[in-house]
Amino acid sequence: MSTQERIFKRRNDFYYMTLLVYVAFLALYILITGTVTSETVLFGFRDPVVYVIAIFILHALVMLLSNMVRNRRLVLTEDSMIFRSRFGERRIPLRDIERITLKRDRSKPNDGSFAVIKLHVADRRRVLRIRVANYEHEKELYQLLKKMQHGMKDEG
Repeated sequence: MSTQERIFKRRNDFYYMTLLVYVAFLALYILITGTVTSETVLFGFRDPVVYVIAIFILHALVMLLSNMVRNRRLVLTEDSMIFRSRFGERRIPLRDIERITLKRDRSKPNDGSFAVIKLHVADRRRVLRIRVANYEHEKELYQLLKKMQHGMKDEG
């Protein structure tokens, strides 16, 4: 790897899309359940389904805002892997990583699509999983982690 650090920001696309789908569904539902007469247009805002959809919208909005505030990102340097957020960071030195396992979806090409990286870290009971698709520049991240894996094989 190069001497500089590579920063991969966490994606929020899923939360944007979820929020958009819920709002579109709410608008469509209100339009369909509304009544139109010759003098007035009444929308069904007092329908319990509208309240349930509103709760889903509120939940999606809270999740989106909390992820935007946390501002999570993965930083790869020459000697460590850093999981950084607005509130702190966890640094894992590369020498503490015992093994890197690359898993990918068999139906996709070998470009890292839908890849799950498993990091076996010393002094840690559970395996650390990184979903490559959750980060921006996922192909570059996959290639860097693949190089790290091959570098570990060469050393060991």
